[in-house]
Amino acid sequence: MSKRISLDTIDHDLDGGNMSGIVPRVIYGYWEDVAAWPTEPKPTELAGVVTPMTLEQAGALVGDVVMKSGTKAFNFDFTEDVGSLKINSVGETDAAHVEYDLSLTKAKIAKKILGFQNAALERKMFFIIQDENGNYYLMGNKRRGCTYVTGGDGNTTGATSSDRNQSVVNFKFRASKGYLYEGDVEDILVQVP
Repeated sequence: MSKRISLDTIDHDLDGGNMSGIVPRVIYGYWEDVAAWPTEPKPTELAGVVTPMTLEQAGALVGDVVMKSGTKAFNFDFTEDVGSLKINSVGETDAAHVEYDLSLTKAKIAKKILGFQNAALERKMFFIIQDENGNYYLMGNKRRGCTYVTGGDGNTTGATSSDRNQSVVNFKFRASKGYLYEGDVEDILVQVP
C-alpha cells in the first residue's frame, strides 16, 4: 500500500500564542441550500505513482461552500465566552471517525431563537465556526448535515437574579476525518441571484 500522507517534524512553535474558545458569531444555513461543498484532500496520482500529501495538506478541506441560486447563509451571534466546538475521535477499530460537537449559548429567550430551534429540529444544517486563533471549521459535507441535539440545557429562565435567562443549542456532525475549512466566509452571506 502506498503512503497517502508524508510524515514530518511537528515542533512546539505556537506561532504567537494559543487562545481558547470560538468567535461569538458563526455562519449557518440549511444543508439543502448548498450547491457545492469543499472536498477532502487527497494525494495526487499520475501514471500509477502516488505523491503523498504533506501533513498540512492532509488537514484542510479544498474549496468553498457555495450556495444555490436564491439562497444565502446567515450569521448567528451568541454570548461571548460560552460557545465551544469539540472534535473527538470516536468509533471502534476499522470504524474510526470524528464527531464535531457545537454548543452555543444565546442570552435571553426570544421568539427568534425559539423559531431557529423549531427550524433546526426539522432540517439538516451546516455551520462554519471560527476559533480565537483564526482557524475555521465546517460542520457539514455533501453526504450529511449537522443535526440538532435535543436535551441538554435547552431554554431556561434561571432561578435567581444572578442566573442568566438563556437558550442553549447543540449540534453534532460526523465525518470520516477532521479538517480546517479555508474557503469563503464572505460571499456566502450574500444572496445568490
